[in-house]
Amino acid sequence: MWKKTPYLFVIILAFYVSIMVNHPSEKLKRLGYNYFLDFYAELVSSRAPVDIIYDPGLRKLDCSLEKAVVRVFMPGDADYEDFLNEILMDRPEVIVECSGADTWHTTERGRNFLTKLRARSYRAVVFDGGHHLPTLGLMPDIIIIPQLKGYAVHSYMLDGIEVDKIQALAEEVNSPSVIAAVPRWALVKNARSLDIITRKILVSSHYADMYPETFRPETRPRMSKYGGLIFAYVGKEYCRNIDLFLEQLNSLGTGGINKICLAFDYSFINQEEAGVFAAAVSEKLRLPVEKVNRPVKVFNVFWGENNVLLQPGDNN
Repeated sequence: MWKKTPYLFVIILAFYVSIMVNHPSEKLKRLGYNYFLDFYAELVSSRAPVDIIYDPGLRKLDCSLEKAVVRVFMPGDADYEDFLNEILMDRPEVIVECSGADTWHTTERGRNFLTKLRARSYRAVVFDGGHHLPTLGLMPDIIIIPQLKGYAVHSYMLDGIEVDKIQALAEEVNSPSVIAAVPRWALVKNARSLDIITRKILVSSHYADMYPETFRPETRPRMSKYGGLIFAYVGKEYCRNIDLFLEQLNSLGTGGINKICLAFDYSFINQEEAGVFAAAVSEKLRLPVEKVNRPVKVFNVFWGENNVLLQPGDNN
């Protein structure tokens, strides 16, 4: 019995961490959610290796990389613009953003705010799945990839993308973003964890010899373009309305574009349907279209891709 106790403790701990990180209820928060994640960050995130996989160097700001003030914009925080304005009043050198804020920057208001943010701070983005594909066109200073078995994956969104593919796309467009990969288990969406990981990247970085003097991100909701490529995320709304997707692409403009890269939310479309969608876009716009992600999340990657859950349309 006593020999089994450590294994039982590990199983319970892993289950508790999984529940709290992915589906924290208010009751669990009162039972020590934030305290536990802070403890986890100090114990695990601080010891995690950081692998700089693409390194054009950081643009130079008037700050010390070793002593930079880091602010984290957590999921569920208030109105994006109001909250970011509040953060900027403290003049932090680095602002770390997750999915909601990063997606907001592809809207008109969010895009316009990028220039204001960039003038004062570095912007770091947690890239944990295909829903962040458009950020490659937004020129963040730092991209943080929580990787598992070679994938950037989310806890529940079925849109994983291979880390090698992210690196290849960055190289193809000569991206100005420093890209760092950390183990998926070492990064939780907790302010302390993200602060620790971001600081480790900063002290491992150097300043670029040259970086783009102009900053004019071109976006439409869930899409951007940079370096001759368009990066687009096909979520629920676009999956169900390809005409809307094409309308937004045409509004963004396809002149001078060499290829359109698509990442799909496979909770709303299966792989065969995604292929039909991509072919239709290619035929309509007379441009090559590449699907760049897979129907995987943390569970599927950890246990093997044969555990991909049944998707909408697979029974049709």
